[in-house]
This record gives sequence, C-alpha cells and structure tokens, in this order.
Amino acid sequence: MADTVSPPTRQRPTRVVLISAAVSGLVSLITITLLGGIIGGQGIFALPVQSPAQPASASQVEAVAEVTLPPGTVLLSGAYSNGLETMLSAKFRLPRTELDTFLASAKFAGELTEGLRTITAAHNVGGGNLWDPETAQAVSGLRERQPTGRGTWRTMMLNLDTTSAVTVYLHAHRG
Repeated sequence: MADTVSPPTRQRPTRVVLISAAVSGLVSLITITLLGGIIGGQGIFALPVQSPAQPASASQVEAVAEVTLPPGTVLLSGAYSNGLETMLSAKFRLPRTELDTFLASAKFAGELTEGLRTITAAHNVGGGNLWDPETAQAVSGLRERQPTGRGTWRTMMLNLDTTSAVTVYLHAHRG
C-alpha cells in the first residue's frame, strides 16, 4: 500500500490572529461608545430630534395651528419647534366681536366648556414669561376630540376677563 503524502497545512502565525482580534475589539469598543453617546443623548454625539423653540409669526400660527386670525388680532407671544413633533404655543388677543368668526373658521373638533382650564404653563413651547394662563379668572376651554385632517391636535383656552377683547391661549402639536 502506498502512502499518500499530503502537502503540509499552513497555520497562521499566532501573532496575526492576536493582532486581528485586538483590532476587532478596538473597533467594537469605539462603536459601542459612539452608540452610547447617541442613544444616551449626551455629549457631541447626540442626534438632534427637536429644534430649539423659535419665535412664531402670525402666519406661522395660522399655518401650524390651522386657524385664521381675524382682523384686529394682536399676537402677544408665539413659539414653535420642529422635529419629531411640531409644537406651537401662541397667545393672542382678538376683539370679542370676532370670537365667533374665529371659532367657526378654525373648525375645532370639540366644544368650548365654561370654566375648563385646558392650558397650563406646561403648554408653553417657548418658555417665555408672557405665557400666563393661570392669571385668567373667567375662562372657557376646548380640547379637541380628534386631530385635524393634517394630524394636528389643538388645545385652546379663552381668557374672558374683559368685555371688549378675548385673550386666546392656543397650543398645537403634530407628530
């Protein structure tokens, strides 16, 4: 019987295997560190998912909240933020004679409820000091039962303390 001679098998040097394992471990460590920074939302690796609050103009209030501000409306404060959610808070004063027109054009999916405080300091997107819904004495509030066709949820509170004008606190969010 003849013995067959097989060619000798080559084995990788131990040094190459160790270097490869060290590089792989280092890459894994860097990846985990970067992901930890992104997921944890800390440091320079955080991914911004919401823009800082910006002042909102009357036209932005109308566009985001899907309302029409009637003539004579004075925008007292407004702020919005975009990102995963679009959020807006606005405080404006309108003549009492324009209130019914404003409510009809906005097509809110809910009814005003006398005495209902639907807006709080937590609804203040901009964080400014002009947002003061807690100072209103006579109020009516509305929280929509369903979003608008574009997916916007709106919450509103009316300050009815004066007879000639109404101060409206409006919060809208989508996302």
